[in-house]
Amino acid sequence: MNINPHPMRTHLVFMIFALTPAFSQPVSSLPPWLESYPGAIPAVRSGDSLVESSYTIAAQPEDIMRHYRTLFESAGVPFQPNPDGIGTTIRASAPECDLLIQIRTRQEGSFVDVNCSSKTQSAAPSLPVNVKVTTSRPQAPSTTSPPHPLTADELMEQHHKRALEMGLHRVHPDAPAPPLVWPSWLVQVGGAPLRTERGVDFEKDAMLKARYTTNLPMTEIYRFYRDLLNAHEYPARSSMSTGQTQSGIQQNALGHVEGFNYPDGAPGAYSIIHVSFDRSVLNGPITVTMRFTTHEYIARRGY
Repeated sequence: MNINPHPMRTHLVFMIFALTPAFSQPVSSLPPWLESYPGAIPAVRSGDSLVESSYTIAAQPEDIMRHYRTLFESAGVPFQPNPDGIGTTIRASAPECDLLIQIRTRQEGSFVDVNCSSKTQSAAPSLPVNVKVTTSRPQAPSTTSPPHPLTADELMEQHHKRALEMGLHRVHPDAPAPPLVWPSWLVQVGGAPLRTERGVDFEKDAMLKARYTTNLPMTEIYRFYRDLLNAHEYPARSSMSTGQTQSGIQQNALGHVEGFNYPDGAPGAYSIIHVSFDRSVLNGPITVTMRFTTHEYIARRGY
């Protein structure tokens, strides 16, 4: 059956299709180039428009960041990590999906959560068969020639120019570790100075450490060092957990506060302050242990 719509009806049909909502292109897997940190065994969950992969691994957050930076740069996707107070968040728009990667420090290692959500695309309007849309004013033929398609060399030149503007593939020079000098502001709760001694960490790097005991509430110790590190440009990551006696009495038992400082910007040489506090007896004194380490930066080669 042929349909000859009234001009007003044609106008209404056009508006209905113009207001058709956007739709999401389903995503069924992570991009093939987005590999988990070596040795990780991720748990993968898939939905209609989201794929989530998460894992915990005994690796430092900065090593995991370097792993993902390499993957992003190889895929030509901008890498923009953002500290968020409890870890690092990475957001990016990859060709396959919109990415959200969160890196968090846990007691058992580093926790990584990767989300790949479908991109929203505009639905192209389609008209019923045999329906013609007419306009009240004839359209003049276009005198503009279509744009000339770019060659492969021109596309690559555009890519390199954009990467340079965004600071990608920037060469970061090697940098020696900051001086291993105990910060004068890193004191006991209440302001008393500390007696430090030299040692080595589990990676055999030199460190300074200090220890003292106190009967102050653990929550007060926790807040003091969290605020102290944040105030001196060591964005703090922290946690505190409880224990209980055989009779079921619960009490704060242990916790830690840790902060990283990059004096010349990241990536680069950096310092770490780690403060841990714990007790083994109900209402007993709390032992506060502090470690200060510095690390050099070795730039990646081959770029």
